[in-house]
Amino acid sequence: MSDQGTSYPQDEPRQEPPRPEAPPASPAYGQPAYGPPSQPSYQPQQAYGQPYGQPYGQGAPDQVRFHQPGPTVEHPQATLAFVLGLLSVLGLTILGPFGWYYGNKVVAQIDQDPREYNNRGIAMAGKVLGIIGTVFLALTVLLVIGAVIFAVAASSSR
Repeated sequence: MSDQGTSYPQDEPRQEPPRPEAPPASPAYGQPAYGPPSQPSYQPQQAYGQPYGQPYGQGAPDQVRFHQPGPTVEHPQATLAFVLGLLSVLGLTILGPFGWYYGNKVVAQIDQDPREYNNRGIAMAGKVLGIIGTVFLALTVLLVIGAVIFAVAASSSR
């Protein structure tokens, strides 16, 4: 066997593709295209959207300020909304409207700034369970009213 007849691509030296030449420099905007180059005048520029005279990073009082990026925390009332909604479905139907109210309030606060709180799902589950518990409460009230009306009608017909 001879090594002269075999050629592998990784054994060959790598060839660089030719680099394109830089385009000719064009004059800056507002500079004449002829004559000697003039000295550019640099002026400090004001940051975009900043009122004149204020340093960068200190916006006007009416500007929106954003939270610093970082870890989010659980909303303190999301678990409360979930527990109230769950208990309302499991039999304490009187807690249904409270679970619905707290769940709705917490979801609105999380939607207002989702970078601050992170447990929207628990709050939404509490809201939905609170709605279901409120429906159970309404059905229970209607059932009790129906039973009272039936009892009154049955006792007066004797």
